[in-house]
Amino acid sequence: MNVLENDRQLAEKLVNFGALCLLQARLELIHDHFDEAEKWAKEFLRCKRDLDELIKRKQRHDELVRIVETMKERGIDIALVMRKGNE
Repeated sequence: MNVLENDRQLAEKLVNFGALCLLQARLELIHDHFDEAEKWAKEFLRCKRDLDELIKRKQRHDELVRIVETMKERGIDIALVMRKGNE
């Protein structure tokens, strides 16, 4: 899973709970409990949104790492750029 190492445990919990939500929604649907099935489906979508956010956070992090590496390759001292931005 493409998430930051610090987010990995949360991501795994979201995946597992999301799978449980889908299973529960299916069971409710089989038993003609449509409102309950809908609640579980919404809970799955919440898990998916949270997981998508963790993935986006990793993508933003990776992009920043690429930018810093490119700047280093071009001889730009990132520490000076950071100090200049904080003045």
